[in-house]
Order: sequence, then C-alpha cells, then structure tokens
Amino acid sequence: MNGINLSSFNYRFDTTTGKCLYAQVGLHGQNADSTEFVDASIRINPEDLPEGSSFMQMTMDSIVVLAKKKLASDTAIKEETQAQQQ
Repeated sequence: MNGINLSSFNYRFDTTTGKCLYAQVGLHGQNADSTEFVDASIRINPEDLPEGSSFMQMTMDSIVVLAKKKLASDTAIKEETQAQQQ
C-alpha cells in the first residue's frame, strides 16, 4: 500500500445540545501496482479521545491519526487463546 489517506471527514452533533457525538473518518489506501485496496469508515467516539480532550479541542489531523490507529488495531490479527484452538 502507498499509505492510508483521508477520503472523508464528518462530525455528528446532537441537535438539542449542540454537543459533538462523534467524528466519522473515511480512509482509503491503494496499491499502485495492483488492484488491491482498502476502504474504511472509522467512528471516533468521545472515549477514543485523549483524557480531558473534546472534539472541538482536537485538530482534524489529530483525529485522523486516531482513526488510522483504530483501523490498525481493529484489523490486526489477534492471537487465539488455547481454548479457542481446541
């Protein structure tokens, strides 16, 4: 892959309180030498932010970094436990 790039970015607000509920981050990566690609839509919730931070305090770039880390974590191969292998 030639890297994972931002394809979309949206905030979702509570229409009653005006509080930001989450950010939805679209990510795309493509291998230039083949037809391989990845598209992902990652939701960043308030609990994903650093402690004491809010969406309005974070830059868009820092939220995108969180989304890329969450994508990597969500798609990482997890080691199977001994009970699952039997």
